[in-house]
Amino acid sequence: MLNRRKFLRNSSFALAGALGLRKMAWPFAQTPGGIHKFTTPLQSLGPTGIPVAVPNTKIYPGEDYYQIQLGQFTQQMHPDLPGPTKFWGYADTTNGIAPNYRYLGGVIVAQKGRPVRLKAVNKLPDVHPLPVDTTVTGAEPGQAQNRACIHLHGGHTPWTSDGGPYTWFSPTANGPSFLNGTGVPGEAIYRYPNDSSARFEWYHDHAMGLTRLNAYAGLASAYIIRDPQELLLIATKVIPSNEIPLVIQDKTFVSQVEIDKGYTWGKVGELWYPHAYESNGPPTGRWDYGPALGQVISDPSKQDLPQVSCIPEFFSDTPVINGTLYPFLAVEPRHYRFRILNGSQARFYNLQLYYEQSSTPGEADLGKPGPRMVQIGTEGGFLPVPVALNSPPRQFSVQLDPIGDPIPSTMTYTLLMAPAERADVVIDFSKVPSGSKLILYNDAPAPFPMGDDRNDYFTGCPDQTNIGGAPSTNPGMGANTRTLMQIQVVPRVGAADPQSMSLLEQFAVNQTVAMPQVVPEIELLVAASKKAKVRDLTLNEDFDAYGRLVQMLGTNQPTGTDVSGAPFFGRGYMDPATEVVQNGSTEIWRIFNLTGDTHPMHFHLVNVRVLSRQPFDVGSYLNDPAHPAFTGPARPGDLNEIGMKETVRMHPGECATVVMTFSLPSLPYAVPKSPRTGGAEYVWHCHILEHEEHDMMRPLVVV
Repeated sequence: MLNRRKFLRNSSFALAGALGLRKMAWPFAQTPGGIHKFTTPLQSLGPTGIPVAVPNTKIYPGEDYYQIQLGQFTQQMHPDLPGPTKFWGYADTTNGIAPNYRYLGGVIVAQKGRPVRLKAVNKLPDVHPLPVDTTVTGAEPGQAQNRACIHLHGGHTPWTSDGGPYTWFSPTANGPSFLNGTGVPGEAIYRYPNDSSARFEWYHDHAMGLTRLNAYAGLASAYIIRDPQELLLIATKVIPSNEIPLVIQDKTFVSQVEIDKGYTWGKVGELWYPHAYESNGPPTGRWDYGPALGQVISDPSKQDLPQVSCIPEFFSDTPVINGTLYPFLAVEPRHYRFRILNGSQARFYNLQLYYEQSSTPGEADLGKPGPRMVQIGTEGGFLPVPVALNSPPRQFSVQLDPIGDPIPSTMTYTLLMAPAERADVVIDFSKVPSGSKLILYNDAPAPFPMGDDRNDYFTGCPDQTNIGGAPSTNPGMGANTRTLMQIQVVPRVGAADPQSMSLLEQFAVNQTVAMPQVVPEIELLVAASKKAKVRDLTLNEDFDAYGRLVQMLGTNQPTGTDVSGAPFFGRGYMDPATEVVQNGSTEIWRIFNLTGDTHPMHFHLVNVRVLSRQPFDVGSYLNDPAHPAFTGPARPGDLNEIGMKETVRMHPGECATVVMTFSLPSLPYAVPKSPRTGGAEYVWHCHILEHEEHDMMRPLVVV
């Protein structure tokens, strides 16, 4: 397999060493130094933190009605940043209240069986706060920069309310698939039946050509569904009522250096986003450049890279949790439920919990594990059996094959979360002495699973400014993507938690007793899979017409050849739909990853179940995709993947097999067919947002 990541990493470091390139100019930013860790409390939900939207329950009988406004605002993200940061975001304006814009604002808490009607009003300004690449499909010259739409990620919704890429609306215009208007320009109506079990969903932007920028700029919030089963578990004190969402992201903020170099999209302390492809010449940047690997660009108009250029993925240097840089959280010695979302652009997290070092405050003592994590749910709701993690913590590692490619079956990790994955986790702090401090720690490489050292920021890391990286990180300061949050254990107030709250941990450790059956859809899906159609699909990468790395989805039918002359299976989003399915049908998808990255594949409309992962010979597949040469036995998904999911990690050199039933929601109103596709128009795509946009997304049409 042509591992372009490995080629890039080896070539860039070799050139830097051999040529003595100590003062190269690199178009990559670093957050200003001097940001202290763990000085600011974690933002919670409520009046003094992240605003929770309040519905009008009377205007539409039987429905909760919300009105959300999209707009621009500023917010101080950390006391050490020189000023407030500009964002785009959501604000609750239901019942005529004035918009209170806050990062992640507009959280919606819904009830199963109680539909939500959401009106969105686009008040975004004409000019985007981040650089827009007009060579990306959907963002061509002349397209409005304030296009937006709302995708309920994980929602079982009619396609007109799914927030697909071409259902965007600006203050003055609509996309070609937009059918959910109110008759007033700049407004859209979304209807969510909420027929799913209790789970943590989220809503974020999905406008074609702007998704990666809009989401990074702040157009994202949480959507939580409750149901009677969950409320019973809380009422009977099996699950703690102490519930804390953790939306983990990474950001980079503009430094004075970027301003001095002519960065025009913000001031010091505002969001920074890479906008120059590295590099137009020898492969010395963070990303491969096609002509350096032999690509011939014959079109004179594409000989030079665009000044604002999309990039393969973006790994920032500063963790942000619930809108706070390096927060701390005070907990009592009792049980807490953490609803965790990886909301990053591209960064994976291998979450572990350790005690803080006594000698170096703010650093994790990797020889002193913290309490056990008990995972009880994923993005598809509760797991059938809770899973014990962090006992002990497992730092990331992976073995390589003889040619240097990763062997996915050898990966070790604790709680691994790809972009868009969620985890429902209970932690018991009752045995942690009061006054203790713990560190939420991450060591997942970026890109995953091989990594580039320049994307790994930690205290005492090597100075890599000579090869486009950051200077060494000082103790107690950023940049640091390993120490995400500090947990401070304070004295308990009131009685200790009842013994019933330890049942889930006992189940997880002993694996002898299951939770009450809360996922009956698994049994139905397993039964339906026995007669399911099997469909073979591929994950691919090559170079676009400008020589930039591009990721694409495809079938097992070649569409041409890549830059090396090998068969290529990738198809663009605008190519004719190949994943056209019947409503009510069940299919098994075997998805072969031909790239060097792990891709978190997200499915709109449906939840899936991971059946297996199996290694295969990539070179053999290129020549005979109809008869994959598997090189080892199939292995089941991880224990915390045996429930329902809608975002699935798919590793390089592996075939991931998933099963799903395509069932459109049952609604008391008619839903028109898409004028573009003739059916119900959904998508499936990689949730590394830069991959999704260029061009790892395909239509999923239900007929």
